Amino acid sequence: MNIEAARLSDLPSLARVQKRAFPPRLAYTLPTLLLLRALPWVRILVARRGDEVVGCIIGDRVIEGGRVINLAVAPDARRLGVGTALMRAIEEALPEGDMILMVQSENSAARALYLGLGYVDDAEHLSYYGPGRPGIRMRKGRGVKG
Repeated sequence: MNIEAARLSDLPSLARVQKRAFPPRLAYTLPTLLLLRALPWVRILVARRGDEVVGCIIGDRVIEGGRVINLAVAPDARRLGVGTALMRAIEEALPEGDMILMVQSENSAARALYLGLGYVDDAEHLSYYGPGRPGIRMRKGRGVKG
C-alpha cells in the first residue's frame, strides 16, 4: 500500500470510495472534493493498493493544530491497516499542535481505531450528524513542536 497526496485525476475515484464508505448524506461528492483540493490549507491523501484507490483522508489546519475532516476506506479494504496508515500520514502532514476529529458516537469501529492511535473523547455534540445523531469530538494531545 502506498500513501500520497491526491492528484486531481484521483478525485473521481475518491468520490466513489466516499459513496461506498458512507451513507449518501455523509459522502463527499466530486464537486466537494474539487473545492477542498483547491484550498491551500487542506491536505487530501490517498491510499493505493496497486493502481486502485482504497481510501482517503482529508485534513486541515485549525487553531488547535490539525483536524481530520474525513477518513474513508473502501469496505473491502477495512481492517487491513489502511485507516491507521492514513491517520498516521495526516498527522505527519499536519505536524503542529493537537489533532482533533469528529466521529459518530455509534461508529464503534472508527472510535476503536482513534482510541488505539491515542485520541480521547473531548466533547459530545448531540445532533452533529443530524437530529438525534450525536457526534463525539476526539483529541490527540501532541504538545508544541518546532
